[in-house]
Amino acid sequence: MREIIYIQAGSFANYAGTHFWNTQESYFTYDDNDEPIVNHDLSFEEGRSPQNQPTLCPRLLAFDQKSNFGTLTKTNKTDTATDTSLDTTWRGRVVRETQDPIPQSEYHARLEEEGDLECTDPNIRYWSDYSRVFLDRKSIQAIPDALESTEAGWSVGQELFRRYNEDTELMEGAFRLLVENCDNFQGLQMMHDTPTFGGFSHAFLTSFRDECLKASTLNFSFLSGADPNHAGIDNVSERAFTIINDALCLQSLHQLSDITFPILNPSRWSTLENTLSQGLTYDVQTACITTSAVISSLVETATLPLRLKGSREDITMIADHLNWRKCSRFGELGGIVSSPFPATETTFTDLYCNFSTGLLNKDEHGVFARRNVTRGLLDQDLAAFDARCDLSSLREPLISSIHAPAYPVPTSFPSIFRHTKPASMRMTSSLVTAPSTSIQLMGYARFVEQTARTRRSDGVLMSMGLESDDVKELASALWEIVDGYGNDGMDEGND
Repeated sequence: MREIIYIQAGSFANYAGTHFWNTQESYFTYDDNDEPIVNHDLSFEEGRSPQNQPTLCPRLLAFDQKSNFGTLTKTNKTDTATDTSLDTTWRGRVVRETQDPIPQSEYHARLEEEGDLECTDPNIRYWSDYSRVFLDRKSIQAIPDALESTEAGWSVGQELFRRYNEDTELMEGAFRLLVENCDNFQGLQMMHDTPTFGGFSHAFLTSFRDECLKASTLNFSFLSGADPNHAGIDNVSERAFTIINDALCLQSLHQLSDITFPILNPSRWSTLENTLSQGLTYDVQTACITTSAVISSLVETATLPLRLKGSREDITMIADHLNWRKCSRFGELGGIVSSPFPATETTFTDLYCNFSTGLLNKDEHGVFARRNVTRGLLDQDLAAFDARCDLSSLREPLISSIHAPAYPVPTSFPSIFRHTKPASMRMTSSLVTAPSTSIQLMGYARFVEQTARTRRSDGVLMSMGLESDDVKELASALWEIVDGYGNDGMDEGND
């Protein structure tokens, strides 16, 4: 067994993670004659339902502000410790006020009533509102709202983790128990929001590396909406905080993660909208449940080989394949969500969206490595897909393709299709390392370098617990990472 422990940190990460786990639930089979396509034991363990009944629960730690958990909100050790402290140190009268329980979500009410889940999408208040799996109590890691600001600074996030770990014994308690429940723990699959949980995730991964030096880490990092290539130094007081925080996260992940796929904030999908709109319809700016569903389908499909029955692939193999040059620990996530039928060779070029760079997929020459997963394609579609792959300069083993059954669309999946919501979806997803990755990295390196030279940024740096020398070192580290991708990315970014 090669079990994976999953980490979700931040609101968008948990929205995407909820879609991910709903997809895993859709792979469950309830007939002895039906063989599941995935090995559930890699991602699930025996846990307890809210009714204290044994059930399969994700091998998961989900971090978010307590107020974002919705009906999953529970009293954790931090809250209990606070109450105990009041009882022992305050001798006066104590008045406790409790909030009314959060009502059951519309989606869960429909599930219980076996009502029509297809007529209209239910109202979603929290990411837990549409979850189809039970989370064990140790998976629910609710950060007290008083400890977390909307966008925690780098040093604040690290201190937040330290305090939370001390108060809850996270690493010695919940995390260690997850590891001990594995027969042969292979590593982490992690999703996190850089604006709110960047410093927190850095501190967590640092602690994880101290505990599990040989375990591998596969990371999907959801960046802020700030674009370093178009920020402008005049906006340093408004944007520097966010962009430098993203840059610090990237530097950290380069050191601590085996392979990382930065994902553009949906507010920066403008270059992809025309392509996406050919198969999907939704509001990029406002609907977190829909944009997270798009990303989750790509993440779930790209990582499916880790869970497929009979597959020998693991996180280390994926990282080694994509980073065979030993200097490209950042990759790109892209694909086609809701592929048309029939698909032609141009389909796989014209409809492909790169969610890490926002670039259109026009020329694949110079790509270092590529891992493709297709879902639900017929023989004629696969012939067109293979013909498209043959145009690339890559050959095996630098390019690999796995063809799997169609992506299941649970009732919790939002109605983002131009036609009736299907029961399953044809799609492709790819993990790629390429020179184009350096375009975003160069943007961060330039901005950080300019910030270090601008005295107007001193206040911003102080608020983040940084000094000018720290920022100069950060810029130098980012340029060193950029050098690992060669100069091709510069030319592509200018096209």
